[in-house]
Amino acid sequence: MKKRSWVIALCIALLTVLLPAGQVEAQQVEEEEKKKSGKRAIDVARESGYQLDDRYQPAGSIITEIHTGQILWEENKDVSWAPASMTKLMTILLAYDAMEEGKFEKDMQVAVNEKYTDIAGRYALSNNVMQMGATYTVGELIDLIIVPSSAAATYMLADLVEPDPDKFVALMNQKAKEIGMTHTTYYNCVGVTNDLLYPYAPKNLPADADNVTSPQDYALLCSYFVKTYPDILTHTSSPEIVVKEGTPYEEHFKSYQISLEGAKYGLKGTDGLKTGSSGRAGFNYSSTAKRQDTRLVEIVMGVSDWTDQTGEELRHLVGNAIMEQAFEKYEYRKVLPKGTHQIGKEKIVTKKDLWDCVPKEEKIKFKMEDGKVFVDLERQYLPGYAAPSVTYQQKQIVSEAKSGLGAIGKGILAVLLAGGVALVGRIAYVDAVRKKRRRRRRRRK
Repeated sequence: MKKRSWVIALCIALLTVLLPAGQVEAQQVEEEEKKKSGKRAIDVARESGYQLDDRYQPAGSIITEIHTGQILWEENKDVSWAPASMTKLMTILLAYDAMEEGKFEKDMQVAVNEKYTDIAGRYALSNNVMQMGATYTVGELIDLIIVPSSAAATYMLADLVEPDPDKFVALMNQKAKEIGMTHTTYYNCVGVTNDLLYPYAPKNLPADADNVTSPQDYALLCSYFVKTYPDILTHTSSPEIVVKEGTPYEEHFKSYQISLEGAKYGLKGTDGLKTGSSGRAGFNYSSTAKRQDTRLVEIVMGVSDWTDQTGEELRHLVGNAIMEQAFEKYEYRKVLPKGTHQIGKEKIVTKKDLWDCVPKEEKIKFKMEDGKVFVDLERQYLPGYAAPSVTYQQKQIVSEAKSGLGAIGKGILAVLLAGGVALVGRIAYVDAVRKKRRRRRRRRK
């Protein structure tokens, strides 16, 4: 028993030495918070008044603030999970990159061909009706991918970027790596197993291969997408759309993302993003909402399973509950305006405002380190993010710089003053001696 205790103590000591101090502290804070609350997403939903069975507890979930990457809620954030049709967000992102590079425009027309009508006719895939003779703009294709989750529209868009499916998947994985999605591997652009896409699936990948990711990775993807191309929100925010209105190809669709404002379970400020569901994934969805200056990103994965179709709607009640809780507790705001501040015993000057995501009910304290000032709180962040900070100068140094006197200037001034005093003293002494001599001469006379 003593030997086992000694080994455990040694392991803990090694972990403490090997892991960065900030990471150890963040993990400790996370564990302490979990112990304090002991709440799962389903528990928060029940406290919000939703009487839900345990089968609607997500396999993993995360909520982050978009500017800072701060994690405000997480439960199994690194769980390996199939994204299902949320895969299509990466396909759209690559199309936005291609448009940014000037390869095509959003109003470019794309014609339907036999390949796309074939894909559109597959019962196992989400789709719209694709008819020969129809054309769609890139913008309309994005709408069809986001709302009815059309696999045919996904292929039409992907083929514009790279018509070779193997090369397109390589681009997907390359982009995932660039964003920092370390738990993600893509095998196709749609979000199903490759056998359902034959003969249009990548030829060099397994037939039963299915895309895999994690809640944290999709929080990274959605945050990156919205920050880099905020235009995507014009396609994700509508609970209902009409495509090809006034033509023989007109279609009406309601969004599966029913947390959108105006939808069945609309949550204030929600304007994106996309759902995803499959036999392997159960029911997933990604969401973003903005209230005043605070924009949050939420990923919910693995609610219920494919045999229980009520999970398609009830996932939103669970997600809404934890999202509402995050908005109640946190806000993104200006915590330190630019100017002069007294922090501890030091007086400093900052030239930029400091914005941060902070608890609403907590008094904010600041910390200074390496010439930067930031909020003194232990927090968790997405990979690649850190606590916001601004540079500062000490007030004394700033005053000296404004007056044009540094250390050298002060020294010169001191020498000049000392010399001036000495000169005045010398003149006074000489004058006194002269006066004394004059008085002596008068007496002799």
